[in-house]
Amino acid sequence: MTDIPFKAVAVDMDGTFMNDDLTYDHERFSKVLTRLKKHHIHFIVSSGRPLARLKRDFAGFLDKIDIVAENGALLVKDNEIISSHYLTYQTGIQLINFIQENYPQAHICASGREGAYYLNSYPTDFKRLMNFYYPNNEGVDSFDEIPTRERIIKLTLNIDSSLAEEMENTFNSKHTERIHCTTSGFDDIDVIAYGVNKAQGLKYFLRFFNLEPSQLIAFGDGLNDKEMLELAGYSYAMANGNPEIIKLAKYTAPSNNDSGVLQVLEEYLDKAEK
Repeated sequence: MTDIPFKAVAVDMDGTFMNDDLTYDHERFSKVLTRLKKHHIHFIVSSGRPLARLKRDFAGFLDKIDIVAENGALLVKDNEIISSHYLTYQTGIQLINFIQENYPQAHICASGREGAYYLNSYPTDFKRLMNFYYPNNEGVDSFDEIPTRERIIKLTLNIDSSLAEEMENTFNSKHTERIHCTTSGFDDIDVIAYGVNKAQGLKYFLRFFNLEPSQLIAFGDGLNDKEMLELAGYSYAMANGNPEIIKLAKYTAPSNNDSGVLQVLEEYLDKAEK
């Protein structure tokens, strides 16, 4: 038998664990997860997706996995939120106003503690996509309609991702409560509280499990996976991933459409169980 060199698995969702049709092989995953548990290996979903979407994605598995949602803003164990990072209501509204004034081409979805909000005037394709990712969504005529009790977790922007650094630096230069802009490398930017990312969320879980980063295997495909892959002792970029991420990672996994994550995990398990 060969020892498995990791004790925790972290996987991104879109472009990594999920196929391009936004599904995954539930039966195959269930078998892999059962085998991982026999080796006392933790499985952590680490995604920019909101918690409500991830709960639907992993219905039936929620008692067997841990979750880093909203790019690290929400951490979930045993189907309960154990850590959260919100913007204040005031900063959330200031941020939305800043984007509307300086980047009017952006379509915005504001993800809050109670729901997600986008403008009714936005294109149908954007609203359809947000309806998928944010099950608890509400169309509004103005973002001023967001309830004052709401706390913004993240903004999802449909905009040229190359603007992320400029947007972050400009806003932070004028506000005390700072933000962080991250992107998968395509036409989207996620805006979250400063200092929040997937790696920080994973560090929390590693401390909880009394594990070291060297005992983590992580899979990703986009630029918002950078910190996570840099943290992990075993970092895998998907074959379909961003070229910068492929260059950064130590290893390459088969593409998301070939269930690359499950293939790699099965290979480790097969070697250990011979």
